[in-house]
Amino acid sequence: MMKDILVGKGFEEIRFGMTRQEVKKILGEPDEVDQYASSEESEDNTEAFHYDELELSVSFDEIDDWRLGSIAVSDSESTLEGLKLIGVSDEQLLEKVSALDLGEYEREDVSSPESPDHEVISFYNSSLNFWLEEGKVSEIQFGPIWDDENEEIIWPAN
Repeated sequence: MMKDILVGKGFEEIRFGMTRQEVKKILGEPDEVDQYASSEESEDNTEAFHYDELELSVSFDEIDDWRLGSIAVSDSESTLEGLKLIGVSDEQLLEKVSALDLGEYEREDVSSPESPDHEVISFYNSSLNFWLEEGKVSEIQFGPIWDDENEEIIWPAN
């Protein structure tokens, strides 16, 4: 059972920067594969693998040579520094992570007609997003750390 979120590095033995084949070797074939473009840019294509039983999605971007650049997990057994955060309230989340030195956070209302009570709390310096529905954490999305000074991704050294 996969459960440990490693800030800036990955999830258990899956590491940011891995190829699609390397991830499949660990997780097997995905239940679903999505392909989409985030903008009109020619290299702005993404491929996402969804693993239903693991409550896990992994994304690969063409601009990063199809390397693993984002993981999203909604399994309540997943932990960040030993903390189970899926299902906790926004207040509990902020209280629990306050000791983790994740940096400052921003909170954004991302509600839509389909999800009327949808927010995201983002810790930019740690590349962590906590998605909230009805005031409770429903998903944790994370990626490699971004180096503002050099404007590049800091890929983990496995």
